[in-house]
Amino acid sequence: MTRFKDVELVSRSPELFSAEVASSPLDRTWGKPTILTTDGPVHKNLRSGVDPKYHPKRVATYMDDLVLPIAQDRLSRLREARGGNLMADYFEPISILSLTRSLGLQDVDLETLRRWFFGLAQGAINFECDPERQEIADAVSAEISRVVEPIMARIIAEPDGSALSHMLHDGMPEGETRALEFLLPTIKVLLLGGMQEPGHGAGSIMAGLLQNAEQFAAVKADIANLLPRAVDEGLRWVTPIGTQTRQTTHDVGLGGVTIPAGQAVAAVLASASHCESRFTDPGRFDIRHSEGSHAAFGFGHHFCAGRWFARQQITVALRYLIENAPDIALRDVGPVVVKGWEFRDPVSLDIRLGG
Repeated sequence: MTRFKDVELVSRSPELFSAEVASSPLDRTWGKPTILTTDGPVHKNLRSGVDPKYHPKRVATYMDDLVLPIAQDRLSRLREARGGNLMADYFEPISILSLTRSLGLQDVDLETLRRWFFGLAQGAINFECDPERQEIADAVSAEISRVVEPIMARIIAEPDGSALSHMLHDGMPEGETRALEFLLPTIKVLLLGGMQEPGHGAGSIMAGLLQNAEQFAAVKADIANLLPRAVDEGLRWVTPIGTQTRQTTHDVGLGGVTIPAGQAVAAVLASASHCESRFTDPGRFDIRHSEGSHAAFGFGHHFCAGRWFARQQITVALRYLIENAPDIALRDVGPVVVKGWEFRDPVSLDIRLGG
């Protein structure tokens, strides 16, 4: 499904298009249930543990304190080197470390977390059941379980303010917690999505600004009002996560075609955000686009649980960079190259600082 209205219909109609997909590479790699591949009471139970830490009002109380120390450190390194790769040296570390520290995994080092992301991604995109790719994903999935299980055991006895603690305790009868084996698959989903989407999205937004001098100047001059518009436009322009997969519950007619029961379908979020019936000149980055919301965070009851966390993290990281590196510019190495299907972002953003 590629048109905005069809993608939205698929995502908002669990009675027709179930999130439980028999061929799901997520379930094959991480086990069941995951917050992405369930509907009904199980999904509601998982969301009730995830949502408290990432509710917008809660996010607003801690995001600056979480992101700014990482941003300050990373920009200082870039300033000392007079430039570098914004993706690898700024946005990805902020995304990875912010997410894992909010979860309660602050003792895991950055390079291990990068390796986890790569391994988890191999499983998430393995629709072709490539055994080598699956072996990488299975090994990383098992490693994550070994690291997380003792942390969760400690938090069961000593609750704290981490997302893992909320997942264990929130909404449960006094003295009870959710089972670790019930939560582990969703923890891996959060690690993959939370480490990937904000950093990659921020990179695409910055790529749009750096390649459109007039718009970048406007954002610098009115950052409070125009940066939020730039964030939404960048997420629409290069949607970080390409698809939501669903399975028909029975024969469904859509777009003049009958889709048989039990058929896996892809609701292509990236295409919906470029749908010509909704957006004018959708391939162009333009913060003046005003045709409505994009599809980057999905729709319906599977609307991204971390959307407020991701959006606020992106905004804080971009604002700090723009305000503290007004001389930032792309090196003269040709246009920015964007690649990827299920996970899409600029390959690199080679920038210079200090002239």
